[in-house]
Amino acid sequence: MALDNGDSFILSSLTAARLGLEEGQELSEEAYDEILKSLRKSCMQKCGSLLGTRDYSEQRLREKLQTAGYPADVVEDALQKLRDAGYLDDLRYAESYVRTHIQDRSRLRIMRDLSAKGISEAYIEEAFRSVSEEENIEEAQRRQILRLLQKRGFDPREATFEERQKTMAFLHRKGYPADMIRQMQTKNGVTPYTPEEYADSSGNGTEGQEQG
Repeated sequence: MALDNGDSFILSSLTAARLGLEEGQELSEEAYDEILKSLRKSCMQKCGSLLGTRDYSEQRLREKLQTAGYPADVVEDALQKLRDAGYLDDLRYAESYVRTHIQDRSRLRIMRDLSAKGISEAYIEEAFRSVSEEENIEEAQRRQILRLLQKRGFDPREATFEERQKTMAFLHRKGYPADMIRQMQTKNGVTPYTPEEYADSSGNGTEGQEQG
């Protein structure tokens, strides 16, 4: 259904029948108010269904609701209610995402992911600060690099210059900082690892559940 102001939305056949609406019919003020009431209720139910299965950033939830056919003002009203009730919190979402993926993704990759989900730079930085109080993020990044080196069969004691360059390019594309990559490519890095630690590094990672 399209309105004079350009907004359009999907109206269920049940609601249309209840209001006695037909195609091309002009809406009375009472019918319009009833439609908005029905849409707001339906939109909140949709939010409950979505948030009941996984967490969402505000931008991703907005996109889901718009795709479902809800008009912009109904969507924004629902999002505001969720924010006020504490069900929608981008900072909390960012902290959860960092905490979930800090063991299997580079810091840069996580930052890119969150930015794509509409999380502000300030919230992303705050999330990393918060999680860093619980975990050693730099050490987690080193463990990830070691796991990747082990999977590629990279031996820092035997690797040629060409192998080192290819491996550095591979890790750089995954978002790891160049100085950390260089450290972990040498057997006398800033944080030394024994051959046993190097061999066991592939078993330290966990894959987190993807969020919306």
